[in-house]
Amino acid sequence: MRAPTALTAAALATATALLLTACGGGGSDGTSDTIDGVPTTAPSTAATTAAPTAAPLTIDPSLALPADLKLNFDWPRPSDHTQAVALAATANFMQSLVHGVVKQSVTKSGLANYATDSALVYGKSYVQRHVDAKSTLTGTDHYYRPVIKVAANKTSAEVTFCNNQAKLYSKAIPTGKVAVTPENNESYRFYDIVLIKFRPNVDLWQAASIEVKESALQCKQ
Repeated sequence: MRAPTALTAAALATATALLLTACGGGGSDGTSDTIDGVPTTAPSTAATTAAPTAAPLTIDPSLALPADLKLNFDWPRPSDHTQAVALAATANFMQSLVHGVVKQSVTKSGLANYATDSALVYGKSYVQRHVDAKSTLTGTDHYYRPVIKVAANKTSAEVTFCNNQAKLYSKAIPTGKVAVTPENNESYRFYDIVLIKFRPNVDLWQAASIEVKESALQCKQ
């Protein structure tokens, strides 16, 4: 399976702040704050589980992976445009992490297009750990059960989802040896990603924070 992922205090702080923006949280005295110019008093839309439509999610072709590695996003494309764009941005962020590992390069990962703030720091660290270990990935990584919350002003969103890494394996680059491990509780992870819109008039979203819960038994299938 993948190398362990650690959540930094900075990532937690960013996630909390941006989640307040997405969910309309304010001070305990009823006053509101502003984060990056976005009022935190804006009410959020209800959490939505992606409903099936005809069109699948679109993955950036520049993030293509080798034939022995696949990221399976079991994420039907939402009918709502903003939700669909936020969900696709999340998928591309996750794909860019793995693309960087395959390329053994932070700069060639594509992370800069799909991540900012603490999510970008996290992504660079994730890729660099694999580079330092001379390790890549092989197999299939399965992502499922996405839930999307979009702020009423449609400038921030939160996407949560499950991940089963039981069929994803580490591979030593010098020897080609694959570390096959049996499925266990550590195979399951739960992700919470907060995204922000790049610019008001540009339909581009980036992951701003990421939280990963390991041994996420609620994700057992």
